[in-house]
Amino acid sequence: MATFKALNRVLLISDSRDIATILFTFVVPVIFLVVMVRIFGGFPAPEGGDSVNRVAVNVIAFGLAYVGVFAGATHLTVWRENGMFQVLKAFPISTGSILLSQAFVGAILALIQTLLLVVIALTPWIGVTLAPASILGLVPAVLGYLMFYFIGVLLAVYVPSMAAVSMLANLIIMLLGFVGGAMLPVEFLPQWAQAIAPYSPVFNVRQALYVPMINVGAWSDFWFSFAYLAGVTGLGYLVTRKIFTWK
Repeated sequence: MATFKALNRVLLISDSRDIATILFTFVVPVIFLVVMVRIFGGFPAPEGGDSVNRVAVNVIAFGLAYVGVFAGATHLTVWRENGMFQVLKAFPISTGSILLSQAFVGAILALIQTLLLVVIALTPWIGVTLAPASILGLVPAVLGYLMFYFIGVLLAVYVPSMAAVSMLANLIIMLLGFVGGAMLPVEFLPQWAQAIAPYSPVFNVRQALYVPMINVGAWSDFWFSFAYLAGVTGLGYLVTRKIFTWK
């Protein structure tokens, strides 16, 4: 337990001092929020009014995907390339503990990112209105982050180099964001994308955030997406725990 706590502390300090991590975790999502609200916020929403609330939640979901995939992929890839795995192997810590430690630290950053975006979205300049149950959105936010984190771990295990990991991670995030309706409203997507959107990870993160945060959709939709996130996250942990080794 002491080793696990020490690893958490080292990872948190390392991430908080990394310029790229701070930039892409906190600065870029805020800029993306402002840009997306300016482009799509004025469109009419199906429930009436404008689409500002929906766009803000879409950006939160996309931010969770971005942070999750890169948190799972980059640390492990860098450690494999710089020999850190051989160093960690000498300590009384398992590969499963390494996965959980990175997941824990990344979840903290993801929650801070989510709260930052919510605070910015509540300003008069953006104008989001939250539902009374919005605090419940933190639970699917954490599950959504963990789901994408394990996708990132899969990339780190099977992709041999940092350059390839970064390229594929960006490609996967953009594709999932597009198909999941985070970058464009689902109604604007091609027919093939609209058909598979309800089964995509980003779509279900959005759906699980919509109901508690902005009171859009039915609670049955929330529970379906919540079960989706929990199931895929649990499966992701079991698979990555089995295939991630010291090699």
